[in-house]
Amino acid sequence: MIDTKKFRTRHEFSAKTTIPKGKNFIVGLDVGYSGTKCFYEKGYFCFPSFIKKIEGDVIGISSKRDILYKNNVTGELFMVGYTAQEMLSSISTNDTDGELFSRKRYSNASFQILCHTALGIALSEKKDNREIFVQTGLPASYVKGDSLELTRALTKESDFSIKIGNGEWKNYKLHLNKDSINIIAQPFGGLYSSFMQKDGHYAAIAQEILHKNTLVVDIGFGTCDFYGYKSRAIVQTESIDNIGMKEVMQSVSKKILEQYGEDIRVQSLQHNLETGNVICVDDETLQTTERPLGELLKTSSDEIFIQAMEKAKNMTNSFRDFNFLIISGGTGEAWFPQIKEYLSGLKTLTVLPGNLQDATIPLLYSNARGYYFYRYVREK
Repeated sequence: MIDTKKFRTRHEFSAKTTIPKGKNFIVGLDVGYSGTKCFYEKGYFCFPSFIKKIEGDVIGISSKRDILYKNNVTGELFMVGYTAQEMLSSISTNDTDGELFSRKRYSNASFQILCHTALGIALSEKKDNREIFVQTGLPASYVKGDSLELTRALTKESDFSIKIGNGEWKNYKLHLNKDSINIIAQPFGGLYSSFMQKDGHYAAIAQEILHKNTLVVDIGFGTCDFYGYKSRAIVQTESIDNIGMKEVMQSVSKKILEQYGEDIRVQSLQHNLETGNVICVDDETLQTTERPLGELLKTSSDEIFIQAMEKAKNMTNSFRDFNFLIISGGTGEAWFPQIKEYLSGLKTLTVLPGNLQDATIPLLYSNARGYYFYRYVREK
C-alpha cells in the first residue's frame, strides 16, 4: 500500500556542516507552489507554501511546527506552513486553487510573506557583515516574462518579525537591491546540483553531463519543466502546467467526491495525506466513517505519471539523441523509481537524480542546492 504521508508537503529543518561558505551570504531560494525550499551555508529547510491570517490571539501552547509571521507596519499576524494548513476546514473553499497556483503571484501578499519567511529563517544564523545574495529561479518558460516582477517582489522593502515554535520573536528589515538577486531557469538548478560535490568542486561526471546531450526534467507541483541541450546548445525550454503533483491532487479530490461524497480541495487534502484516511460525515444521522485514501492516491498518481511520460516522449522524440536525463523536483522524487523503470529499455540514456552528489539531501532540494552552488562557483 502506498504511504500517503510521503506525498504531503514537507515541513522540516536540517543542519548541514559541510556546505562551503561563499564570499557573500548566499541563499538558494525555491518558492514552489507546494513547498518553499531553501538551501544555505547552515543547511536546508522546507515548509508548505501556505499562509493563514490570524484574527485575534493564538491560544494554547505553541507547536514546534508553528511559524508565525508579523508585519511590523500593519500589525497583521499570519501562520505559515504546516500549522496554517492544519487550520483549514476539510470543506473550505475560501483559499481557491486559482489564487494559490496562479503564475502571476509575485505581487500577492502571500507570496511575499513566503519569501520573507524563508529569508528571515536563513538570515537568523548570519553572524557576520557579508552581503546577502539571493539566487533563485523560475520555470524555464517564465524566465523572460516574469523575472522583472519576481525581482520587484524580492526588492520590496519589508519590516517583519518571525517566531518559530516556542522561540523568541526575531525582527528583520530587508531592502535587497536588484544586484543582490539572480534568476535562472529552475531546471538549471537541478542540472548544477547533479554535478557539484558537497565541497563546492565539480564532480568527475560534470564534463560528461555538460558536453554530451542532456535533458533536465524538473517535475514540481505546479509545472513540469523541460530543459535540454545538445553539444552545449540549448534545444528545449518548455514549462507544462498540467502534469505535476497539482494534477494528481486534483484527480484525488475528484475521486473522493465521486466515491465518498466529500468535497475536499487540494490544500485541505494535506491533512488527509497525513492520516491516510478521509472522514465521511452523514449529515442526517451524524455518523462518521473513515475511508482509505491510499488506493485513490495511487491510481491518480499512476494515471498522471503515464500522461507525463507520454508528454515527455512526444516532446523529445522518444528521448532520441539524449545521453543523460536528470530528474529534479518534489514530484520527480516521488516518481523517480517509476521513471527509471519506464525508461529502462533505452540503453543509450542514463537517468540520474538531481541529488546525485549528495544522496543525504532529498531530491526535492535539488533546485535550491543547485542555485546555491551555481552562485558559489560564480563568486569564485
